Amino acid sequence: MTEPDAHDSRPAARNRLRQDVGIIVWTSFLAAGLETMGFFAYFDPALLGVHSVPEALGSNRMAGYTAGFFFFWVFTFIAATLTAYLLATGPRRADRS
Repeated sequence: MTEPDAHDSRPAARNRLRQDVGIIVWTSFLAAGLETMGFFAYFDPALLGVHSVPEALGSNRMAGYTAGFFFFWVFTFIAATLTAYLLATGPRRADRS
């Protein structure tokens, strides 16, 4: 059996990727929850798009809350992923010390 190379950074890169994905998913989930509470505090999902939504879906407020939450979650997930990508690929700053 061969010993793992001390300079092999694949496990560290995988751990860093898992950590980054966890941070992105968790922060976007929390932001979506806050956005959902703020948005639906002012807008009733049963009254939004009354004429464009089928009656079976429009009469169910819980479906509106759920769709709104997932919309906000996808939107904030994309924004957080783009932010993480830009931070990872941006120019490196010199030490300020």
